Amino acid sequence: MPVGVFGLLALRQNCRTAFAVTVTVLIALTLSSSIEMTQLFDDARECSASDVACNVSGTVLGVALGYFYQHWLKGFLVRAERANLLNPSGAILLLYTWLAYQGFPLFPVLSRTRVAEKVRDLFAAGSVSPIETFTYFVEWLIVAQLLESVLGAGRTRRLFPLLLLLLPAKLLIAGRTATWSELAGAVLAYICSYFLSEYQRRAALVAGSIVSLLILRGLAPYHWSTVSNPFSWIPFSGFLAADRELGLLTFLQKCFWYGSAVWLLRAAGWRLARAAAAVAMLLGVIEVMQIHLPDRVAEITDPLLALLLAATLGLLDRLQSLHSRSSLT
Repeated sequence: MPVGVFGLLALRQNCRTAFAVTVTVLIALTLSSSIEMTQLFDDARECSASDVACNVSGTVLGVALGYFYQHWLKGFLVRAERANLLNPSGAILLLYTWLAYQGFPLFPVLSRTRVAEKVRDLFAAGSVSPIETFTYFVEWLIVAQLLESVLGAGRTRRLFPLLLLLLPAKLLIAGRTATWSELAGAVLAYICSYFLSEYQRRAALVAGSIVSLLILRGLAPYHWSTVSNPFSWIPFSGFLAADRELGLLTFLQKCFWYGSAVWLLRAAGWRLARAAAAVAMLLGVIEVMQIHLPDRVAEITDPLLALLLAATLGLLDRLQSLHSRSSLT
């Protein structure tokens, strides 16, 4: 594949497309055939025509990717840079974290039977959970706030409905599915963000909603137990002990929640140090209370993660300011 991509891009600088494609494929065919023929003289290797076919097929795919890059992706990246989508900032980091959280594990479901089962399960589960609906409502409110800080209000209004297509797209991702609670929360968030677009203190309102969400989810199942759970002082031990996919999904979700809480408090007028300390202290109190909450794991990870994310946001702010200064000079 790399031969196809870079061969096409190199030859197209001075040659026509048809000539560049033909020469790139012939180079791959000659190179692969020569390597396979050489293996006839090595007792430990085996010459295979299927290897040649696979290598040439990969080159053809690389040629297609190179053509796609020059005719569409290159222009898109230029427009994205102009729209600040590639410039370093805390909002961009949180948006990409949210996209990774939505699309994880980024492995498609190619079975129509499995997709049909997900659709049947979706319509069979007609109930809507208030807590889950509030969770998704807050998450999508945060996404709208982040998008507006990067793209502006006008572009956000046009892009936000397109992002709702991520919900049915989850039916095509392995291990993920869509729920009515998520759909209800996303639609409510879109309606609220539309009507609150002119509200001056919307960042503070959304910050209050994520803080409420952290308290609501952190204190579940809302039943005090006299039996104490152990407190783990080993950072990220819960993620490492959990199933790999579940641990990574939870890690992405918490990064989005905690990073957004710090970012929104900053957008509401707080200093970074104050916002980071407030979120870390809140999470620390929740972790201490989880010592007496059934089926919860109390650990130092969440407050530490919030501080690490705050430090990352501060670093990105400095990079963004340097980028702005260099663009002005």
